[in-house]
Parts: sequence; structure tokens; C-alpha cells
Amino acid sequence: MELNINDGLKKRVLKQLSDGKVYSFYILSKSVGANNTTVKKNCNFLYQIGLIEISEISAEDSASGVPSYRVKITEEGQKAVQKILKTMKN
Repeated sequence: MELNINDGLKKRVLKQLSDGKVYSFYILSKSVGANNTTVKKNCNFLYQIGLIEISEISAEDSASGVPSYRVKITEEGQKAVQKILKTMKN
């Protein structure tokens, strides 16, 4: 089975998040080498299947007055990364 470009991006996002840190979409997009909109769309898919969590910080709760998002990997996402790494070795 061939991967499309977004499959590779999803893998890069999961691998980046596997360090256990919390990322903004902006920092995550810089880390994986893709634009912010593309990362958001791919993260939305990963969120829908339970591999990552996305938390919104409203403008009222933000020190800057600008809403923001925080992205982190779930336990299921960590398991998926381990499977991905195993298949890459083979």
C-alpha cells in the first residue's frame, strides 16, 4: 500500500508529539516542516481517531487575549508511534 503525503505528515506529527511535550500548532508545524493549516487539518484527523488531544485556550483565558490550541499525544497515540517505528525498521 502506498502512502500519500499526508500519511507521512501524520507520522511525523505523531513522532514529534511522542516526546510527551505539549505543542502549539505553530511550533508543531515548524517542527514537522509543514504549514500551519495543513498541520491543523492532519491533527484534527488524529484527534478524531483518538491519537492526540487538542485543548483550546479561549481568548478570555489567554494572557495575550488571543485564543490558542495545545496539542499532545494520547496513550493510544504512543502505541501507534511504537508500531510505526517497528514497521520502519523492517
